[in-house]
Amino acid sequence: MTTVTVQTNATFWVETTLDNSTGSEVYTKSEGSNSSSIFGLLWPSLFTACIIVANCLTLLAFCVNKKLRTYNNYFIINLSILDLLSGVYLIITVVHTHVGYYPLNQNLCKILTGISQAIIGGSNFVVVIICADRHRATYDPINHFMNRSKRKALFLNSLAWLGAFAFWMLFITTWEFVDNFDNGRHCVRRYTNMPGVSIVNGIVIFYLPLVIISVLYLRIFLKIRKTRGGKLVEKKFDVKDNISTAVEDLTKDTTTSSLNDPVIDTDVESVREKEYGQDMPRRSTGKAGSNINTKPIRKRESAAEMRKATRTLLFIVMSFVVAWLPQSIIGLIYSIKPLLVFQGLPRPGRLFFTWLASCNSLLNPISYAVSQPLLRSTLKNMVYIHCKERSPQKSVNI
Repeated sequence: MTTVTVQTNATFWVETTLDNSTGSEVYTKSEGSNSSSIFGLLWPSLFTACIIVANCLTLLAFCVNKKLRTYNNYFIINLSILDLLSGVYLIITVVHTHVGYYPLNQNLCKILTGISQAIIGGSNFVVVIICADRHRATYDPINHFMNRSKRKALFLNSLAWLGAFAFWMLFITTWEFVDNFDNGRHCVRRYTNMPGVSIVNGIVIFYLPLVIISVLYLRIFLKIRKTRGGKLVEKKFDVKDNISTAVEDLTKDTTTSSLNDPVIDTDVESVREKEYGQDMPRRSTGKAGSNINTKPIRKRESAAEMRKATRTLLFIVMSFVVAWLPQSIIGLIYSIKPLLVFQGLPRPGRLFFTWLASCNSLLNPISYAVSQPLLRSTLKNMVYIHCKERSPQKSVNI
């Protein structure tokens, strides 16, 4: 008898709530209202427009400036594409919010719901891939640097797409078509009426990526902290003393020799190489006997590149956690006890946390601009050039 009551409560929550909401719990106007509120229409429209514009500008900046198309930024480009598609899908949600029912038929509901979940899940999977790649760059920098390429970046990015679409198209679209599920007038998802299956969806789309990201980033942080501390100690105590001692010994041994003696040059170069390693600039003699400075062969990321990539990852992870954690907790509570959410959290609260999850697609491009000065300057130049091109037209018209 208890089982029947719980199932009835869950069904009642879905039917009652979704009668004034979208399938993603984005709440619409009341049934008896003829005009939609500003909060219910204008805010979602502006929010969706900001997501689309921000990600379009980011992608346009990568197209304009070739220097931005580095190995690490290929993951950012992929994430921007997924966030852009997520913003485009929100247009249907805004229309749904305004008219009070799903504007398309049920077949499109099944297909587009699977695609939208795959886009969201793929975006989260890309964050996991970025963390895994940065983890390898931190713990195995030489092999990571030697093996990275455009082809490898495209391959890793494609894994997120294939994994996300393979799972959610089967989990949502195929399942609903085979079961001939009635999505109703609000495009309700099949798994929302099944607590166990709903929990599985929450684990795959958020909790599993969160655990992997947390472990990887914690290891990255500890490694960077340990390495940085070691470098500071070495710089303060060892390097300075070793170099000064070597120079003094060479000076004493060669006081009676000429400054242009090739033996002396060889000894100095060997000492420098011993102290600085293979990354130091070397001098080689050309055919004419003149000294030529040659650049060292890089075997790992530069310190600036590593700092920029790690800083970008930090902002992406923070955006992911802040945007997704509240809604994921609410979804988990609803899957266990729907009435706790329905009676304990008012409708504006559910609305806020639902849109907060979508806010991740807006926070990501902001994170790129904050953490990458070159991207920031490229965006500024794009805006400046656009304004400069429009100003003469205005003066002519006047």
